[in-house]
Amino acid sequence: MAAEQKEIQLANIDEELAALWEKEHGQNKTRACLFNLVIYTQKAHRDQFYKELIKSVISKFPSRVIWITSDDTAEEDYLRTSVASETIGEGSQQIFCEIIHIEVAGKLSERVPYIILPQIVPDLPVYLLWTQDPATENTILPSLEPFADRIIFDSEASVDLQEFSHSVLSLINRFHCEVGDLNWTALSGWRKTVSSVFDTPEMLGYLSQSRLIQITYNKVGSNHFQHCEFEAAYIQGWLAAQLGWKFKKIEKSEGNHRLTYSTPAQEITILLIPQELPSLPPGALLALEIESTANKAHFVFQRKPESRQIFVQYSDQNRCDLPFYTSLPGMAEGQEIIEEIFYHHPCAHYRNALELLATIPWKEAL
Repeated sequence: MAAEQKEIQLANIDEELAALWEKEHGQNKTRACLFNLVIYTQKAHRDQFYKELIKSVISKFPSRVIWITSDDTAEEDYLRTSVASETIGEGSQQIFCEIIHIEVAGKLSERVPYIILPQIVPDLPVYLLWTQDPATENTILPSLEPFADRIIFDSEASVDLQEFSHSVLSLINRFHCEVGDLNWTALSGWRKTVSSVFDTPEMLGYLSQSRLIQITYNKVGSNHFQHCEFEAAYIQGWLAAQLGWKFKKIEKSEGNHRLTYSTPAQEITILLIPQELPSLPPGALLALEIESTANKAHFVFQRKPESRQIFVQYSDQNRCDLPFYTSLPGMAEGQEIIEEIFYHHPCAHYRNALELLATIPWKEAL
């Protein structure tokens, strides 16, 4: 359980952290830290979501958390710091973790890197979760990047997916560290499931000759999510990029996003279809349906709301195979940050998808 945060003087961070531990020392608690987790957020934007995310990380893997909250709406500059502790586990197996919270507004943002760097536990990895649109910030991120082992972006914070894709591609070319993306990681199970079905030249041929792809996603209302369509946008971008399709246009049609791609042989239509399903997180993929001109092949991937199972069925003009169920690989929804930290695999597919998404004017279909 987290101790109440106490505002302190900047010069006293180390002293106050030591005092927090002194209060807990001798109570069957162990002070531990596997890595440094630095989180950058905007004030009042998904605050509760990120608090829960921090808890989910340190409940499984003890770490030192440095949380920066920036306030772009403040009328006056300010810089405040506070410290707190989080104890995980029970009985004689309790682990003590430290949280440093920095709140900043205005020109004082320039000082933040100088506060953070002395608080990083040396000789341990540094993971930076960046939840602001990278296209709009150029003060803190460049200063922290040289010290990070991995930077993880949250595209949900972006204003425009096209602009976000351009910015992240530019940063990938400049940064020395690995780059991750929460929405991309959230789709890892779907990508593996689709890849496992289209795993032969014949099946891949059906996919490459698609005529219509319908992607249904969860657009249930939430104060924490503004862009429920982003995961659906990522999965279609991944498919189109890997199959070499050329983007032609995007439009809004009957509440759906309608994208048109082309190959030398034909045009492909992709529909992103919203549906409300309160039992699953906002943005979660619900279904993927593919119609191919080759042999009139038809594929259905349908998520079961009560589990992580996917219903898969194939049919064509000559036969209808028995459907089967498969489980989504990877971690459950809400655990993307843990998967990014511990199970990240650099993937050219992510870069390819970003390059394609950077060509699509998403604002035209709002």
